[in-house]
Amino acid sequence: MRIHLGANSDGYAVAERLRDDLAAAGHEVVWHAAPALDEGDDYPAITIRTVQAVVADEDAGQDSRAVIVGGAGAGEVIAANKVNGARVVSATDAAVIVDARLRADVNGLVVPAAHVDAATVAALVDALVSSGFSNDLDDARRLVNVAEFETSGTIEGWTLED
Repeated sequence: MRIHLGANSDGYAVAERLRDDLAAAGHEVVWHAAPALDEGDDYPAITIRTVQAVVADEDAGQDSRAVIVGGAGAGEVIAANKVNGARVVSATDAAVIVDARLRADVNGLVVPAAHVDAATVAALVDALVSSGFSNDLDDARRLVNVAEFETSGTIEGWTLED
């Protein structure tokens, strides 16, 4: 599987180790972080670029996922989900990722490096790449509703108002 991997300075060291582990496991890793640790880098551009690459891959029929490694991870999740087609979550437990893949077909994970150890990082990423979407009609309908709102501001033809 193709893994688009991004990290800011808070997650850089974890992402470097993860890049090596993913490549050793046979994944194609596309690096979206700085070429070397840059204490001045910031998550918005890195996160958006990483997630845009996954959405472009999906549009081209390529199976891929985004993994963004940050500090606490909250800002990265917010930035990632501003990209149309992004379905990105953060978690500290692999069961959350399995459920998110199953029910919401998430295509990205933000790893909160400040809150997890190396073994948990590996379990989170493994859950992301090994879990699948349910293809349940209700789950699929919900994804279509969200995608419709992203592009048109409506769900099933109804404008959402305050």
